[in-house]
Amino acid sequence: MGARLIRVSSRALGDRRRVIVRIYNTQAEMCEAGERFNGTDLSDSGGITQAYNDESGRTAVPVVRLARGHLGILIVSHEMHHAATAIYGSTVPDDVPASETLTHHNETFAHLYSDLLARVVASLYRFGYYD
Repeated sequence: MGARLIRVSSRALGDRRRVIVRIYNTQAEMCEAGERFNGTDLSDSGGITQAYNDESGRTAVPVVRLARGHLGILIVSHEMHHAATAIYGSTVPDDVPASETLTHHNETFAHLYSDLLARVVASLYRFGYYD
């Protein structure tokens, strides 16, 4: 049996932004899939987030890879933070300094992250990964 596919999304940035989440039966399967994606040795990973650009070539579409036995809040929230950062970062113009967007005042980013995290956790419950 292959990895379970879960799609989560948020409209915190206006347009719907999506994240592809794949749940593998084992950590080894997850790491092998991550390595096939970009050729990097990921054998020690607890979770993996990779991304590609959408049809427009501008907005990142994160692929979050998780494995049974590694679905605690630390790993899931960590990987979803990477996913939210990839999406948000791909929408910020190149000439905007990070210091203007990476602050505790950035409600848009906070909503994007919390939307994505809440949706993936709800999906993990719905599919029986959590009791």
